[in-house]
Amino acid sequence: MANGVFHTGYSITIELTHPDLGHPDRPGLLDEITQPMDQRDRELLQCLQHHDTGRCQAEDDDRSPWMSIRRRTVNGQTTLVAAHLPVRTKATAEESDKHKAMKERIARAAHRHGLAAQTEARSPDGKIRPDVLVTGPAGRIDWEAQYTPITASTVRRRSQAAADHGITPLWVTNSDRAALIDRAPWAMVGDVPWQAIASRNSLLVRAGVRHLKRWKCSRFSERRCPTTGHDRQACGRAHALWELPALCIPQKHQTEIDELVAASADGTYVPMRIPAQNKPHTISRMWVPRRRP
Repeated sequence: MANGVFHTGYSITIELTHPDLGHPDRPGLLDEITQPMDQRDRELLQCLQHHDTGRCQAEDDDRSPWMSIRRRTVNGQTTLVAAHLPVRTKATAEESDKHKAMKERIARAAHRHGLAAQTEARSPDGKIRPDVLVTGPAGRIDWEAQYTPITASTVRRRSQAAADHGITPLWVTNSDRAALIDRAPWAMVGDVPWQAIASRNSLLVRAGVRHLKRWKCSRFSERRCPTTGHDRQACGRAHALWELPALCIPQKHQTEIDELVAASADGTYVPMRIPAQNKPHTISRMWVPRRRP
């Protein structure tokens, strides 16, 4: 529980201990945030810790970072209490269609590149059952098409089970709020209808693939100094950043999901796990081009 929440619609912090919630200019705010859950967006209110850091302890306890507000009365005094919502696990019909289409697309891409692919291939001990198991020169890739919400602990448990069997997990999602992001090797595609997933049209990887860029920081650099945060205040040092293809100078080719199916299995792309410089416990995960000797 917490004494504040973040309103994702207004991008404001709501102080539950304040009579006006910290926003006297919004007199209808209380009625809005205390609506029944079936009458408002489930992701309207966010845990403050999750908003600030991208993670919260509740996710490790199989709860979501999204919040509900209820009134609690003790000894005649009523207070507002925030609580984490449970993770929704039942797939909608649309999510099921997208999941099925993505599995079929991954298998089709693997076969087109001459790779072996099995759908719902259960391990002999029954501990893992990848959506699609792709096998190539660099090893086996456990593709998990995740279109329904999932808990962080489930992602870690299933990813570790795959690793224990010598298999690299690769989770694909269409949501930048998915708990799987940076908790296992992952990729994100656009949120498109299942028909677009099932088609042979291009489906770009929007996040999860990065390229290493190095440069000497000077006032003539095309990039802003990451140390000073200014265009014209160069620190003179060498910098290195892992960038999305579109942010590279010059821009890099944006990987398609079909390409990643092949590249992850043949070793052209490899998974990386990189601690943040100032927060070593914060980990970024990404697929990067393999450096050739």
